[in-house]
Amino acid sequence: MALVVALVAGAAAGLLVAARRRRAAPHPAPPASRHPAPPGDAGDLAGRGPEPLLGWPTSEDLERYDRPEGGAPIARLLDGLPRIERPRGRKARRWTAALAALGLLVLASQLLENAVFRPQAGTASGRAAYAGAYAEPATAVPSADPVTGVPAAQPPLPSRDPACALRKTGSTAPAARPVSRRVTAAVNRQWRRMERWLKAHAPRTYASLNGPAGHVLLAKAEARLGRRIPDSLRASLLRHDGARGPAAFRFSSSYEILGARGLVSSWPEACGLGGGIPFAYDSDFGDYLVTNSATGGVGSADWEMPYAEDEWSSYYALLKSTADALAKGGPVGGWVPVVREGVLEWK
Repeated sequence: MALVVALVAGAAAGLLVAARRRRAAPHPAPPASRHPAPPGDAGDLAGRGPEPLLGWPTSEDLERYDRPEGGAPIARLLDGLPRIERPRGRKARRWTAALAALGLLVLASQLLENAVFRPQAGTASGRAAYAGAYAEPATAVPSADPVTGVPAAQPPLPSRDPACALRKTGSTAPAARPVSRRVTAAVNRQWRRMERWLKAHAPRTYASLNGPAGHVLLAKAEARLGRRIPDSLRASLLRHDGARGPAAFRFSSSYEILGARGLVSSWPEACGLGGGIPFAYDSDFGDYLVTNSATGGVGSADWEMPYAEDEWSSYYALLKSTADALAKGGPVGGWVPVVREGVLEWK
């Protein structure tokens, strides 16, 4: 900006000095006619030198070539403009040179500043520089395979607590634990209630439910966690291994249910929030619904308020409360189910 101001000021000063000197100088004689006079007598011809090969142009020739497309309008336009002359006098030249030198000095100083204070490669800037070491790590959101729609396994997140690290499994598959028939029947009964309601009122959410997980997959999940998954949650995964897509089934208020692979990949982070096996994830706030492997109780865990107490006595209790809310329209944890464009939501 300073360079532009200096250059404009120099040009304006030069033009101002030139205009003042032009007004002070005597007016020159009017210019001669643009067209030479037609040849007259022999004396005039002798005074103009030898005759061209094609002869002297006549008045008709000059009028014929004086056409608009021949440049006459541009010549007439330029004839009305004042001539710009270079500044005359020692003082005017000194001022012009001084302003030009000032502009070059400003340009050189700007280039030097950019070279000295240019940020180094890899240096944080903007919001990242402001956050510094206080920036929170990004949370891994369980995603689904774009082709099959099955939730894909996410790379485990690092954890500072050794108890929250995933275990390595051996070459042989771990033995699958059976689930009692009583627990399986109770869980399936609540799922049938929800499936009937979803199919009638929220078909898009009903279609988002995945098929059952295998017993071997659940056994591997327990081996990676190093602890047992409560029977009611295992029975639920054996009926629906999570959900997929934007219309996925959610517990109140916005916890999308996880499959067995999503449960394992989310374990290190959820464990760092206070313990508990995660089975549902809120992608808006990075919160989890978790179940205590020792007591079977269910509660929430987030970054502001780590898991501290059970909100439901078991996973089955949460499942039954959700089925009752869908069938009767009641609340679950203060949230009421609603349907928008075939998708179950909570408000």
